[in-house]
Amino acid sequence: MAAVAAFLLFNRLGEIRHPIWDEAYNLPTAARFEAGRAQFASHPPLGLMLIAAGDRLSGLNAGVDQRALAAVKAIRSEDMPPGYDYRGPRLASALFGTLGAALFFLLMVELTRSAGAALALSTLYLCDTALLAQFRAAHLDAFQLAFALAAMLCAARMHSARSARSGLGWALGFGCAAACAALVRANGVVLFVMAPFAVWPLLGAREWCAAAVRTLAIGGGAAIALAVVAASYVLLSREPPAAETVAGAQDGRFVSAAHKTALESGDWSVGSVVAASRDYAAYMRADLEAIPRRDPNGSHPLGWLIGKGAILYRWDASSTSFRVLALVPNHAAWLLSLLGVVWTAIRCLRRRDALRLMLLAGWAAAMGVLAWLDHLRVLYVYHYFIPLLIGHALLALAWREARFSQRPAQVGLAAIALSFAAAAPLALHQDTGRWRCELFLPQCP
Repeated sequence: MAAVAAFLLFNRLGEIRHPIWDEAYNLPTAARFEAGRAQFASHPPLGLMLIAAGDRLSGLNAGVDQRALAAVKAIRSEDMPPGYDYRGPRLASALFGTLGAALFFLLMVELTRSAGAALALSTLYLCDTALLAQFRAAHLDAFQLAFALAAMLCAARMHSARSARSGLGWALGFGCAAACAALVRANGVVLFVMAPFAVWPLLGAREWCAAAVRTLAIGGGAAIALAVVAASYVLLSREPPAAETVAGAQDGRFVSAAHKTALESGDWSVGSVVAASRDYAAYMRADLEAIPRRDPNGSHPLGWLIGKGAILYRWDASSTSFRVLALVPNHAAWLLSLLGVVWTAIRCLRRRDALRLMLLAGWAAAMGVLAWLDHLRVLYVYHYFIPLLIGHALLALAWREARFSQRPAQVGLAAIALSFAAAAPLALHQDTGRWRCELFLPQCP
């Protein structure tokens, strides 16, 4: 699975030599991290730091002057530094997308108890053209989904642990992975809704002490993740914002006195790290209030259930070719995710168990948060990715319980493959006919 994902994600990774969608914001942020400047962004820092780390470790942009890039909050294609290699900031995203494929397979094995079924169900991830488009750019989704899949795998293993003691490691891992997902994008906090259901079997067995210890382990894992990310942010942001730049002036307005003192003196304490974290949160709140409620590329949660909300990122046309880069869902895979949710909801009317309820509660919480945010700000189809993957996990449970015959499985796989073949040229920026663009994208040029 990982090898197939790596081929799809790394091949021609730097071909598009322009910022793709949120790369217009993420590349300047990564440049400031590489320059060691204190800064704030619309999202928590973990994913952005990983983008910067991938670029720095690759060495592909070591000789590029990125000062103009770091000076702004958003960059236009024509203002990018000469010689900039886009593979650098995209490497970490492709790597985590590959890691996510392996984690998805392991989760499917855990839920179906069948390697064959897990291989078949892994096409839901590998053939999803929406995931493919996002993971091939310096976006945040690959990081959040890898951590979300790790959290779901730990939660499932914790649920099936034969003893309270054997589940402690999985509890710690769940807390750490769920917190990391939230530290990439704040909506990842919904994964913690699964925690009570992971402890539920112990309560049913009246193992109160073991349940309390497992709960503390979940909290401890989250605290470790938070502390490590906060410390990493401080280590990568030791210089004050460059006040003479547009980005530095904007960030400087949110630097508190304690944070400023630490930046100027280099003497960091727990209090100054907390102050820096509060400053970051204040910036995020202010940014949320400034986000518009409508956008031509925006969409709504109900439409995502059936794969609506495709986004056109760019198009390139000449007398001999027509290329489009777009986020287009694999409609068959997304409908199967919805089938998993519906199947589980019906089954819960008859028989309830902690694992089924845990995943269903996670899906409902994620969709509830998105429905609430839909009234506050514009949303895009990629905000649906966490509930989408939870739906796939519920489908895996349905597979195990229903013992699907060969024919329905073949039909599902064929539908996924056909949907992938139809939309893949748009996700991979391949030469395609205008008809394909018009089929999937209402805003096709």
